[in-house]
Amino acid sequence: MNAIRLSRAFVLTLFAIVSSRAYGQKTLTFSMPESVLLFGSPDFELRVVRGTSVQILKPPAKQGAFNYPALASDGSLVAWGFPLKVARADERRRFTLGISPTAQQEWKTHGDFEDIGAAAFSSDRSRVAFAAVSDRQNSLRVLNLPSGEMATLTQLSGVAERAKLSWSPDGKQLVAEVQNGDQPEKISVADLGKGDVKVIGKGVDPAWSPTGKWIVYFDVKRQKCVLVHPDGTGTRVVRNLGRKLLQYRMFGYGAAWSPDGRQLLLNEMKGEGGNIDVMLLDLASGKVTRKSKDGLPAFGWAERTP
Repeated sequence: MNAIRLSRAFVLTLFAIVSSRAYGQKTLTFSMPESVLLFGSPDFELRVVRGTSVQILKPPAKQGAFNYPALASDGSLVAWGFPLKVARADERRRFTLGISPTAQQEWKTHGDFEDIGAAAFSSDRSRVAFAAVSDRQNSLRVLNLPSGEMATLTQLSGVAERAKLSWSPDGKQLVAEVQNGDQPEKISVADLGKGDVKVIGKGVDPAWSPTGKWIVYFDVKRQKCVLVHPDGTGTRVVRNLGRKLLQYRMFGYGAAWSPDGRQLLLNEMKGEGGNIDVMLLDLASGKVTRKSKDGLPAFGWAERTP
């Protein structure tokens, strides 16, 4: 296990402690105009926020690692990897991919794995990509929602389990964080038709913009939020946390794009305690606004439809 994965596990543990203490505070979540937002809690709870409405979704079994949930582009569905059941002390946990409408909790489960990581919906909501472990081997799977069929993608090997992944808006490419031993994490784009893979940066938690123009990821070594074009050109830093005395902050849990691709929600952890502020970054002006203090991380942002 490399240092990045260790640090993530450490942050998750701290965040679980902090969240349990802060649970129930009004600052945990927030709303955005004409939007659906997805928040997650290590207490195995998702919150879907539409204006003043908050829908709470919970998995059938509260056990195992907290995995990154995904929100569909129209805010109608969530995808989340969780245990099939509560395992006894002498049993190994088995995980499944759960899909539920955001309006009510109606989980439909898919597959039986040793572990499941992050998930991502295609823009047309017909497919879900997710990282999974089967027979002790990591793989990237794609679930076809209309048919229920599941395929393994061989183009991307070494996909990080605990990291965000994302589809291109046209559904022809996937971007993911790839880990190979002690090597730096690589942001890799796979063309599903051609079968080729291109490395476009070094970092974690990539997310494709709804316009298709940019991919955002975090440079965790230098604590920078970076944008890059899908072909690997035009790299630019849009937020730099750095390391300031008594004001140490770090990025976590990936970034969430606004539906128009003009803004980002950034989850920023403060100090050594794991407290999270969700910050709104306007890419045109560079203005940063705090949306929540010591709250839950934001995992998805979709346009609210009638």
